[in-house]
Amino acid sequence: MLNDKKITVRYWMLIPMLFLSVSSAHAVTMEEVEGRMVEAEQLRALEFSPEHYAEAKNGLENARAYLSSGNNEQARRELDNSADHLALAIKTAQLMSNQFSGLVESRDRMQMADPAYLRDDLVNRAERDFSHVVKSVEDGDMRKAEGQAKMALTTLRAAQVVASREQYSRPIARDVAAARKVRARTYAPNTLQSAISTQKKVEGLIKNDPDAQVKMYALSEQGKQKAERAIKISSMGNQLSRNPAEIERFVDAEEARLRLIGDSLGIDLTNAKDAEQQAMLLRQAIDETEKSYQQQLKDSDKVIESLNAKLGTYEGDLASMAELRRKLQLKRDAEAKIKRLTKLFNADDVEILLTTEADVILRMKSLNFRSGSAVIPPNTYSILDGSTQAMVMFTNRAVRVEGHTDAVGANLFNQKLSERRAEAVKTYLMEKLEGKRVIQAVGFGEEKPIANNETAQGREKNRRIDIVLLAPHS
Repeated sequence: MLNDKKITVRYWMLIPMLFLSVSSAHAVTMEEVEGRMVEAEQLRALEFSPEHYAEAKNGLENARAYLSSGNNEQARRELDNSADHLALAIKTAQLMSNQFSGLVESRDRMQMADPAYLRDDLVNRAERDFSHVVKSVEDGDMRKAEGQAKMALTTLRAAQVVASREQYSRPIARDVAAARKVRARTYAPNTLQSAISTQKKVEGLIKNDPDAQVKMYALSEQGKQKAERAIKISSMGNQLSRNPAEIERFVDAEEARLRLIGDSLGIDLTNAKDAEQQAMLLRQAIDETEKSYQQQLKDSDKVIESLNAKLGTYEGDLASMAELRRKLQLKRDAEAKIKRLTKLFNADDVEILLTTEADVILRMKSLNFRSGSAVIPPNTYSILDGSTQAMVMFTNRAVRVEGHTDAVGANLFNQKLSERRAEAVKTYLMEKLEGKRVIQAVGFGEEKPIANNETAQGREKNRRIDIVLLAPHS
């Protein structure tokens, strides 16, 4: 009787073997094998299926050698062998990315962390445990791989905890200590306490959810800002206590600032009795400006209606003209804001597009995920931070995060990957905006290419995240 375990753990190998039996019906060419090699490398076969990848690469090199010596028959055998191992390497790499996505992404977080925050012994142990999982998957022993994956994940998270504490918690602690030195307990007690509470939240995440790196980063930035604010307030308090005459200079500077703002809106903010009254005056001025703007639009509508009446009123034409005017106005407003947006981004990092429907697309050109992974590289956080400012600028627009992939790999693999990446970016944006904006995440897989998938440059363009600020409907 056959061993049940062998049947269970090796069932997944049947698909690629069937694939090989079909593909081997014709002799593969050097170009085909080289193309599959590129696909395997893009799917990280060197990391996730090193044995099959090594055999495939060796077979390709041997084939080249035999061809150069005129031994075409042996070259064909080596190419067939290379193609067979490449098929296995590609299947194995996708299996690792799909079935062990949590493990792969935990390792990616560790590898993308600043080396200064990592402990070498934990990193080495984590890499060793990860390699055991890879070996078992290549051997087809999924039951063993799943057990090893639990052990590897524990080691990886231990390394993450150490790195995250240094990267996200310690900076807040240093700023809090600096705030205490300038007597923040006296001059900025509430701000100081808020910074301390934020640090505790970061510590809680590090302990209980070490994979929540995006949330840690957002909280860490908030904590540092609060501590820095406490330092600023306390430094001002110390300065005023040493030299009371500075109070007058401070009040003069504040009134000059308010006067400048008020003059631009045609109001006097300096005589307002408190901040609440200042805010009320500002709101009134903005409302009056908006009413004037709306009145101009109504006047334009009346002109359009009058012209249509003279020409003979046709309901369809009027509706069409009104919709055209609405879209034109949306585009003009968007174009004015886009001019300001271009100052937030480097053109090499973000491309800003305006569609015919007046949607604004922020194409994250420098947001390059690792293959098979939905971990946002930390060095791209600043780019996403800029996009949150754009969302604030277009506050009346719905937001959709779109994930797109190239055509390398299976369709289902790419679809799920694009969804995970879109969700990762959505989570980041929601954290930065503290949940104050509704954001939709959609994955399109390889369905909407913007370039040729047959070239490396084209595939790179197709692997993208688009943040779409949707124009309001009529």
